[in-house]
Amino acid sequence: MDATTRYDGLLAAMPVPVVVGLLAGWLSAVPTPLAVGLGSALAGVVVALSLFVVPPE
Repeated sequence: MDATTRYDGLLAAMPVPVVVGLLAGWLSAVPTPLAVGLGSALAGVVVALSLFVVPPE
């Protein structure tokens, strides 16, 4: 198996904003659907970066 690339890091980073949003919704006064929605929007940015800014070769 080859060495880890930046694409592996992007794949690993995609669910992180959603999980952070979920935790923020559970542990703070921010409504959970709003926090998860914002986390999903950030995950969408990561997806867009991985598709259009640094596309796989």
